[in-house]
Amino acid sequence: MIRSVGVATFSLLIGGGFLASCGGGGPESTLIRGFFQASRYSDQTTLGNMSMVTFDPQEDGIASSPSVDNVSEEARRPLRMGELAGALAELESEADAFAIEKNAYQDEFFEDIARVVEAEREGEDVARADEEVQVAWREWRDNERAFIRELSDAQTALNEESLIADASTYDPSNPINVREYEGELVSKDVTVTANVTKGDVQEERTMVFTFEKVELQGDGEEGLIDGRWIITAIE
Repeated sequence: MIRSVGVATFSLLIGGGFLASCGGGGPESTLIRGFFQASRYSDQTTLGNMSMVTFDPQEDGIASSPSVDNVSEEARRPLRMGELAGALAELESEADAFAIEKNAYQDEFFEDIARVVEAEREGEDVARADEEVQVAWREWRDNERAFIRELSDAQTALNEESLIADASTYDPSNPINVREYEGELVSKDVTVTANVTKGDVQEERTMVFTFEKVELQGDGEEGLIDGRWIITAIE
């Protein structure tokens, strides 16, 4: 969803009559009102540019007249994309070296391994002469599975750490690889009260929105890359 965003649609929404007619209230109010408006009409393109969560009109209701009651202090932490990318690259290098060694062993004991695999497939005991190869081949396979799990976990960790950065800095006219940058993840909680209508019932509801963005340190003329706020959670 984050990749298929519509900057033009979002810009029109902010600049158009909807937000103007609802009054001001700062950048938090602007984002909240745009979010509820896009949610009301299930505008996934606009939502993809501002939020990782939804406020479904069928399940959650339709929110109107939102007001920002409180904005918390910003919390910051260093981004770990560089660290995680380095760890993944190192693990990939180790996995490549392991694969070369495994293939060399397999080539050297190809016929023995074939007999072991066939015996295991048939549920039979291997010949005494093949027992050593069976133990060694099991170890090779176990280590290979361990590498696959570790690589998957490392890739997942990097993807998760990059997710907010990708969303916060997305610009189709100037794409960047966020994993090449150092920076900080900035977050704050925004307390919002809105009238929520679901079916025939209307109630005033108070919600806490989590806003997150990144600030990346660019090189040379880039300077600081200040990402836009993204809604990442609603409680």
